[in-house]
Amino acid sequence: MAGDVSHHQIHLEGSGPRTVILESGLGDTLAVWKDIQPRIAAQCTRTLSYTRAGYPGSDPANGPRDAATIVNELRAELNRRNIRPPYVLVGHSLGGLYMQYFARNYPQEVSGLVLVDSTHWNQNMVIDPSANTQYLGQRAVHLFMPLIMRLELKDSQDAGVQVHESPGAQHVRTIVLSSTRPPKGSTPESLVRAMQLQGEIAADFPGARHIFVTGAGHYIQRDKPEVVINAARELAGCGEMPADQKPLDDPPAPSSQKTGQASD
Repeated sequence: MAGDVSHHQIHLEGSGPRTVILESGLGDTLAVWKDIQPRIAAQCTRTLSYTRAGYPGSDPANGPRDAATIVNELRAELNRRNIRPPYVLVGHSLGGLYMQYFARNYPQEVSGLVLVDSTHWNQNMVIDPSANTQYLGQRAVHLFMPLIMRLELKDSQDAGVQVHESPGAQHVRTIVLSSTRPPKGSTPESLVRAMQLQGEIAADFPGARHIFVTGAGHYIQRDKPEVVINAARELAGCGEMPADQKPLDDPPAPSSQKTGQASD
């Protein structure tokens, strides 16, 4: 380990003029992308998935776990490995909050942004002291979660402030993918709030396309993988995935999903 630079476990696949960077959510490693990464890369683009510092396979986490620190660590890793822009950023859940920060602060490096049921900058992620409570209304949180998850949750409010106070990303092509299958324990009020937050994310990126993905829960990349694949490939200039990469039972591509232009 050199100085205070965190080295990360990464997986590279494919080649092309752009690099699609896959950023995981809370508690996840690069393994969450293993089924769709080769299908994004197929015959077109380089892809990179990685595991953030503090998770198994990467260096221990140093310092805060806010958006600025995590994005700086990622950019240092990309520089160390000589992986240059332009980047297409794909961020899931809390990873989506980090990728919002990346796109808003370094838009000259970013040619596209895909937000997969992303965390909102004002979502107030907290650890509930009771077991089996809802995290973001989407996944259960247990009192005895790993330390790195606790650190990321603790600093998520700072991450949200950093994102909200960042410059706008006026010229970054953006696709916002939102789940439609409610988690257990949802109330009508929590569902309305979740949709409102997703709409605010889309509205914060001028010209963003907002897709509510029918039949998908929080892990859209698992429930409707072709939607995430085709969104990433579109922004990487690839078009839809090649026919030989499509499973026989693939649902329709994103064009058949409910779509709506985000309002400014």
